[in-house]
Amino acid sequence: MAAFESAPARPPPVDSAALPVGFTADVQAIARIDAVKTVLRVLLQTTGLRLAVVARVTAQEWRCCAVLDEMNFGLNPGDTLAITTTFCNSVRVSATPLLVNHASEDPRFANHPAPKLYGVESYIAVPVYRRDGSFFGVMCALDANPALLTEDKLEVFRHLGELIGHQLENQDELERRDAQLFSAKEAAVLREQLIGIVSHDLRNPLNAILLSASTLVRRTDLDERARKAIRRIVDSADRAQRLILDLLDFTQARMGQVMPVKRQVMDLHELTQQAVDEVRAVMPERQLEVETSGDGQGALDSDRIAQVIHNLLSNAVQYSPPGARIQVLSEGSPLELVLRVTNAGPPIPMDVIPTLFEPMRRGTEAGVERRSVGLGLFIVDQIARAHGGRIEVTSTLAGGTTFSIHLPRCG
Repeated sequence: MAAFESAPARPPPVDSAALPVGFTADVQAIARIDAVKTVLRVLLQTTGLRLAVVARVTAQEWRCCAVLDEMNFGLNPGDTLAITTTFCNSVRVSATPLLVNHASEDPRFANHPAPKLYGVESYIAVPVYRRDGSFFGVMCALDANPALLTEDKLEVFRHLGELIGHQLENQDELERRDAQLFSAKEAAVLREQLIGIVSHDLRNPLNAILLSASTLVRRTDLDERARKAIRRIVDSADRAQRLILDLLDFTQARMGQVMPVKRQVMDLHELTQQAVDEVRAVMPERQLEVETSGDGQGALDSDRIAQVIHNLLSNAVQYSPPGARIQVLSEGSPLELVLRVTNAGPPIPMDVIPTLFEPMRRGTEAGVERRSVGLGLFIVDQIARAHGGRIEVTSTLAGGTTFSIHLPRCG
């Protein structure tokens, strides 16, 4: 099934005043955890599925607390579903993780209401517990398409589920102390600590996924359908790894640590062409043009500069129309090297540009549902600063949006 044939029957409007106090409090508690949206994005990056949910689940009711929907399923925080129609009820009853790759062909679930009512074919979930051991609900990802999910992905879900459970407990403790709102400083520290934990805990299982999938894709006995599915796993895990690197860099920067730079003689022109070729391989439908001029030699950190190029290209792809050209220019002058990336997307409002390189910020709401947590430009700026350079941006309707990175040839 390529997509949901129809959305599930939405529950009728509910009078919030008539809801059990616990349920509205649970939805609010999840909403107050800043990192939940990031966690859900990581789940979609890791699995390649298109809908991720944190749900409060009891024997009587299933209620959505947080959702990231890239499938237009139509689910919103506070919405309810009949508990017996969900796979989450199986997780609640068994108190164990669940992985389903093709529900309608799985003897365990072929007659389950979920694939029949909602068109759900692939599903992966773990139970979420508060730190005191009490059951809260389920964290899951699902899709209308069958998948090739492996058991090792459950380890990623388990780590993130534990983090959500611990944060719920923290919320309860804060409420008991009558701290309804964090101060700006406390919220920032909590977010950065949580992002750092997520980043570190995810690296090992993601490396295992990449290694296993890369090994499988080289096998000669696979049919094209299996090979294509494995390539999707590799691509998704690779994107998730780049996200984790951004999260680690963000945490270091916000903790006051200087971003490490290992300089070596390199050619910016060659590195730029290589990075563009890598993006072309993943997105052959996009029009990427490369132009070089002058001497591209300089003493730079090639890994960090490659990270800059990938982040700028990702930003350009995300915010420009599918058929628009993306121009990449690598220039060398006597004193500096300059990298420019131009896209034809909507112009960035002038009042937004001064805050564009702050974390969790975007220049426009276009493409906001794409898989991004808003760290790319922040990381680009930090890398430029670590090299003694700077970043500039111009954005007009006629000329498009251009990010220019100026880097001294030598440190």
